[in-house]
Amino acid sequence: MRIIITSPSLDPTKNVSGLSSVTRFIIENNPHHNYIHFELGRKDDEKGGIYRVSSIIRRFKEWKQLLKNHPDAIVHYNFPLEKPSIIRDTPFMHAALKNRNKMVIHIHGGVYLTSERIPFPFHQILKYIFSWNVPIITLSKTETEMLRKRFHAKHVVSLPNCIDLKDAQTFERKYKDDSTPLTLGYLGRIAKTKGMDYLLQACCMLKERHFPFRLKIAGAEEVEGQYLPQFSKVLGNQFVYSGIVSGESKNSFLRSLDVLAMPTFFEGLPMSLLECMSYGVVPVITPVGSIPTVVTDQQNGILIKVKDTPSIVDAITYLHTHREKLEQMGKSSRNYIYEHFDPDCYIDKLNNIYSTC
Repeated sequence: MRIIITSPSLDPTKNVSGLSSVTRFIIENNPHHNYIHFELGRKDDEKGGIYRVSSIIRRFKEWKQLLKNHPDAIVHYNFPLEKPSIIRDTPFMHAALKNRNKMVIHIHGGVYLTSERIPFPFHQILKYIFSWNVPIITLSKTETEMLRKRFHAKHVVSLPNCIDLKDAQTFERKYKDDSTPLTLGYLGRIAKTKGMDYLLQACCMLKERHFPFRLKIAGAEEVEGQYLPQFSKVLGNQFVYSGIVSGESKNSFLRSLDVLAMPTFFEGLPMSLLECMSYGVVPVITPVGSIPTVVTDQQNGILIKVKDTPSIVDAITYLHTHREKLEQMGKSSRNYIYEHFDPDCYIDKLNNIYSTC
């Protein structure tokens, strides 16, 4: 079966995106279908907002032609519940519906998934989309219930993100004693909504207390120069920017970490979280989106408060002074991934969803 799947660029040097990582994983691990990737979304070095209008109009024309050329293809539409996405993606999805293509809508987090208040026009648009007679994929049972309750969504099924485990399976972590500084890490888009201000403040506090640590960040800045110069200035040689990582450079980055520090404001189910956990890295992370379905506080990670610097500091201090808990959580973290995230099972479930279109 031919499947048209949407996402930003699949080249990690051009786009640091969990959505792209999911798409890449699906294409590489599902030999049962012939995928056509339709690139939709800006690259990291492109301006957003009004600067994207002409590009989106051009892509919309190309989209309609692609649908016309492949009327029998299933459309796998990746859809974050965010204002720009709703404005852009609704016409694209409606065009597929109008062309009578079978379609699966794959939800990938977004502020309007969990926000207490959604502006009326966007609430109505989402309610309209979720009334369609197409399968809706969410990242957890919690999200499934949210969509049913908030938008009366039909045909919703949960399918948590999955990752490739080949390299992680060969890695044997050696845990450090308390005489060795912890290596904290962050992997993904470097943006305000990822809690970068709070991570920076937490690192400042830790340094002022002469706390031994090193911070490594990998990814691309949403706004160039917004955070990386600040981290470098404040932390000096305690900070390492690893650039945009993929393949072996990403594997090496993940092997080097002890703790994932991710005080994000909203998420679906971050691929970077699953990747870190598969290497035995302990997540210090906010309980947003579907994260609490994977991370259990004090068992395989530490859940921190949203927009709360002291809770980041407390969690990292605790892991530094309780190395036996760091090791225990790290092993539990890794075991959880191997018990619940099997790539073959993921692909089987996805293909079953396609068969219901």
